Amino acid sequence: MEPLKYSPLLDFPNYSFPLSEIDQYRSNQSLKTLWEAKKDHTLPIIWSKTNELVIRDFAELKNLLVVGPPACGKSTFLHQLVISLLLTKHPAEIKFIFFDFKKLEFSVYNLLENHFLAKLPNGNNQSIVSKTDNVLATLNALAIDMELRYDLLKDAACRNIIEYNDKFCSRLLNPQKGHRYLSHLFLVVDELADMLIINKSEVNRVLENVLRSGYKVGIQVIISTNQIMGDTLSPGIKSLIQHRIVFRLTDKRDNRKFLDTESVPKLIEEGEFLYLDSGKVKKGRTFNVELPLIEALTTNIVKQKDYPGPYLLPEYIDSTEEALAIEDRDPLFKEAAIIIVQSQQGSTSVLQRRMKLSYNRAGRLMDQLELAGIVGPKMGSRVREVLIKTENELETILNDLI
Repeated sequence: MEPLKYSPLLDFPNYSFPLSEIDQYRSNQSLKTLWEAKKDHTLPIIWSKTNELVIRDFAELKNLLVVGPPACGKSTFLHQLVISLLLTKHPAEIKFIFFDFKKLEFSVYNLLENHFLAKLPNGNNQSIVSKTDNVLATLNALAIDMELRYDLLKDAACRNIIEYNDKFCSRLLNPQKGHRYLSHLFLVVDELADMLIINKSEVNRVLENVLRSGYKVGIQVIISTNQIMGDTLSPGIKSLIQHRIVFRLTDKRDNRKFLDTESVPKLIEEGEFLYLDSGKVKKGRTFNVELPLIEALTTNIVKQKDYPGPYLLPEYIDSTEEALAIEDRDPLFKEAAIIIVQSQQGSTSVLQRRMKLSYNRAGRLMDQLELAGIVGPKMGSRVREVLIKTENELETILNDLI
């Protein structure tokens, strides 16, 4: 007899999807069409509404760049994507990280912290990132979460988040070994230029890393910018985001920059945009997302059962700021050393799963093991070399450290 499948919806089995609860929108044909797309799309979104509604699956888009001058419809398009996902997905399935430095666009979603938001574990950190000095820490935490997810996929012999979650829901993965259902994480950036004010080169480096590899493990990025000229948009970031929404650009060279052609339809009406579809430039139009809809949506969600807190990203601490002297070693140092030598795997994720530790604490333990000569130095994305091959050798080292 096959075991019953797990579903993330079991976290809150009585969760009422907002569309069925908001009377004034229940009869909206566009929203009904979006809801019906759930059966064929992993992450259904309203993409465009011209003569007909265009629904796309964000899971197929990887990442998205939205460009155009101020007050052209970019913000409406971002809300359109967020609302699409909030209407169709359960709190266990998706989480958002919002970068909103003007504190104007995404503050309406603050109420959804315990249902749909992700944040740093620091209790003083607001759910919506509005301070530029929190940017790099958040991106680094997201990159750590990404690496942990890759470790889980590797252990499960899966190629992407869809395969992994299917396997987990079929109860083929053991939670006691660290396996869990993976929510899709969306990083939504209101203005790229604002997040590059501090540590621009390092922010670009980490962001490019997440753009390059995050989508396979369910981490996707939506970036909006009105900075068409200059070096705000690095070649690396631009090359890693193949799907682009382009609002009214006056210079033909800008169209070539983002759409690979200067021959594009003219945009006349408010909210119109251009995008590439199978090599052809097509015209789209934003769906009218009214503030009353957003408020009704958030109100409906907030009154329902929630998690004890938001989705917490792994804590990121620059190891150069940590004292790693042997006399300050972690109380779990000996246990960690034994696990590493027995397994002959110099991997932080091994400590995290076996000892049920945070990524940060496991990383500090690994650094202390390096100082003690038990493992070698970091080797990029590869696991460290285990320098001690037997438990007898390890016992000698541990006795010398006492």
